[in-house]
Amino acid sequence: MAGIYIHIPFCKSFCTYCGFYSVKDRGREDKFIAALQKEIFYKKDFFKHAGVSPETLYIGGGTPSVLPAGGLARVVGAVKEGFGLVDIPEFTVEVNPNDITPEYVRSLAALGVNRVSMGIQSFIDRHLKWMNRRHTAAQGEQAYRILRENGIRNISIDLIFGYEGLSPEDWEYNLDRALSLAPEHISAYQMSIEPGSVLFSMVRRGEYRPLAEEVCRMQYCRLQDRLAEAGYEQYEISNFAKIIPGEGTPSGWRSRHNSSYWDKSPYLGLGPSAHSYDGRKRSWNGSSLKRYCEYYMNRDMNADADADESSYTGGETLSRAASFNESLMLGLRRKEGVLLEELDRSLLNAALPDIKRMHAAGNLIVYREGGTEIIGADCMERAVKSGELSGYKMIIPSAKWFVSDGIIRELFILS
Repeated sequence: MAGIYIHIPFCKSFCTYCGFYSVKDRGREDKFIAALQKEIFYKKDFFKHAGVSPETLYIGGGTPSVLPAGGLARVVGAVKEGFGLVDIPEFTVEVNPNDITPEYVRSLAALGVNRVSMGIQSFIDRHLKWMNRRHTAAQGEQAYRILRENGIRNISIDLIFGYEGLSPEDWEYNLDRALSLAPEHISAYQMSIEPGSVLFSMVRRGEYRPLAEEVCRMQYCRLQDRLAEAGYEQYEISNFAKIIPGEGTPSGWRSRHNSSYWDKSPYLGLGPSAHSYDGRKRSWNGSSLKRYCEYYMNRDMNADADADESSYTGGETLSRAASFNESLMLGLRRKEGVLLEELDRSLLNAALPDIKRMHAAGNLIVYREGGTEIIGADCMERAVKSGELSGYKMIIPSAKWFVSDGIIRELFILS
């Protein structure tokens, strides 16, 4: 499912943990929108080259909700015109709780926004203050009610766990508050130390000590248990979608846009620091608003986008090994896992010893699609060597998802 991502780089303040590219210079909003409109026009044939049509639009950041409604309308209008879109099946905008007003939400709905992702992060004010979030817990809950009351049917909220000072009781309280809202989707992330973030500097100065891994694991397992009990499907390591009674799974509340990243569908990233993938090649813009505006405002719009070479943009065609490793990394993050027949057979054969070792340790499960029988290591090896892999899937059991990064690294082929 192909999609478009737009990076809005503006923020009113920087969160302690954030390593995404953003700036506080709101005085360049008009220049940015003009440059973004030029980039959209410049890349309007991206999906034609990939042989697909975009079905999702995701506006993230930064903080998209700091853009005035009129500015956002200019962006959306350019996207619809450039890519010939009328109705967008899934149109998500990220928002900060204290930017939400009834008027703003109605303006989003008028643009066709049908999904909102809101960074709640915590329902505890002292933790929000430490994270340098702009909202309070009460404002987060009020923003959620405003979204609901003004027609947003699909709401996703973000939570963060695994940081110093978050006690088991605190985490339980956050889960209670989140579930009381009953959002359609919850994304929960372990606090990470991102280079370039304030938290990264705090660690280097000895002002912050990461929470013990075992405590983080216990918080993650509690997250899994509570959300499963409340009727959410964990379809990816960090993502949970409410199960619709009577409709079975997969849940209709899964993020269709993010799923395109995990199944390696083509996607186009627009804006500074945004990345794209056309099915064979990755490309990206640099992380500089000033250079982004200069680059796209001065571009020859008749030039071939595929032939673009500059010191601001970049690109790479993945090697066989890199593509194999990426397929494993993205696929094994998902509940559905990886179809073995879609992997490079010779590289899969080279990875067999590590797969068998992880299988024996209970870190991997192999089964035939449509069945429940777990395939033994010897049977799997015969299937790989014979090439008769139709329907074979490999997954990481959900009980091992907390350590999935380490499991996946063990399977990588070194190029």
